Parts: sequence; structure tokens; C-alpha cells
Amino acid sequence: MLSALARFRVPGILALIVAASFIPKRAKAYEEYTAPRDADVNAAGARSIRIEAAAGILRVQGRSDITRVRVKGTARTNRRSLLDDIKLIAERRGDEVYIKADIPESRGWDSVRDYDQYGLDLVIEVPNSIPLDVEDGSGEAEFVNTGALELNDGSGEINIRSARGDVRIDDGSGNITIEGVQGSVRINDGSGNIRARDVTGSVVVADDGSGDIDVSSVGGTMRVENDGSGNIDVDRVSGDFVVEHDGSGSIRYDTVKGSVRIPDRRRRGRA
Repeated sequence: MLSALARFRVPGILALIVAASFIPKRAKAYEEYTAPRDADVNAAGARSIRIEAAAGILRVQGRSDITRVRVKGTARTNRRSLLDDIKLIAERRGDEVYIKADIPESRGWDSVRDYDQYGLDLVIEVPNSIPLDVEDGSGEAEFVNTGALELNDGSGEINIRSARGDVRIDDGSGNITIEGVQGSVRINDGSGNIRARDVTGSVVVADDGSGDIDVSSVGGTMRVENDGSGNIDVDRVSGDFVVEHDGSGSIRYDTVKGSVRIPDRRRRGRA
């Protein structure tokens, strides 16, 4: 009787094991320890702001009424003894303001504990007249009302709103959303959807591995140099619309004032 009952319960136990394997890492039960990491740096006369973020959320807010870079950071880890290992570097280096999340890499696995986990969330206020040069490891990145932006991002969603200058993005994975750029946009993207609206200059997707491209209201040319897979949907382009190479997925367009040059087999729309 017990043997039969054990055999009856095995499928249920296996189902629980399979379901548990799909629980996200952050959902795993462990105690989180936090500590503030704040800084304030004079940015008067600076020509650029360099930000090197790591694991954690990054939010950058541009302001017209400040001449300093203000950083509010939150260090996070799963072991209290590791908090001191998470540092914030914030300093003036000539005509550059330099901000860095200085955290160690994971120490790996042993038979006693899970991976050591580190993160440093950063909320940064910057003068919106100074260009940004940003390198971000993983986690969500958001930029609002900043100056020109050059972003190298590993993974995580990217949101950009109201940039006053050109935007350049080199992204590994994650969705990209851009709304309102007074300048041009150039994107290299590994995977994830790309959505852009209200760009006064041109938009160039130099390379896109996978994911949809959805762009509207472009003041210059809309160009896709190399697209691996995913649909392309373009609307309200003042200049030309050009697709040089497209692997798979449909191409749709509407209200293009300039010329349209796309692979004939993908053509679907009207100029």
C-alpha cells in the first residue's frame, strides 16, 4: 500500500521540481542587506560625465538648474559581511566627472552557500547640458532629459526620454525604448525589440540580431543596415527609408517623404 502511494505521488513531486527550476533568481528566498552610497561632485566647466555602472538599476535624470552631479546609491547583497566590498567612486578628473560602481565579481559556488550576490542601484542627477558616456553591466537603465548620450549596455531594458543631443547605443540584450531626441540615433543591438518615436535627426539601426523594429516620426533618414530577424514597422519619415539587408520578418512603412529602398520581397506599404 505504501509502495503504491509512493508511486502515485512521484509525478506530483516531479512537477514541483520542474516548476521550481523556473523560479527567477531574484525570487529565491534570502535576506538582503543594504547600505547607502551617496556622492556629490562639482561639474562646473566639465565637458563630459563618465558613468560605469555594474549590476543594479541605473536611473539618470538631467536638470537645467544644477552644476553638480548628485548620486544616490543603494548597495545590495545577500550577506551583511559583503556590504563593505561594494563601493562608489565619484570624482572630478580634469574636465570629466567620473562615477563608478566598484563591486567585486561573484565569488562562485561552494557546498555551503549559494552565489554571493552584489548590486549597486544608482540614481544620478546631472546637468543636462553635459554629454554622457555610460557603460552599464546589467539591470534596467533609464535616462530622462539628459544631454547627448553614448551608451554601452550589457543586458536589461533601456528607456530614453527627451535627450538633447545625439544618442548612440551598443546593446547586448533587452528592449530599447526611445522617445524624444533632439539629434540623431544610432543603434547596435544583439536581441530585443527597438521602439523609437519623435527623433529630429536620422535613425540608423546598424546591426540588429533579433526583435522587432518600430520607429515613427523621424526628421531625417530611417536606415536599417543589417537586420537578422523580426518585423520592421516605420511611419512618418521626413527623409529616405532604407533597408540594406534583412534576414526574416515583414517590412511595413507609411508616410515616407523621401525615397524607399528595401528588398522587393519584403515590400509592404506605401510611400
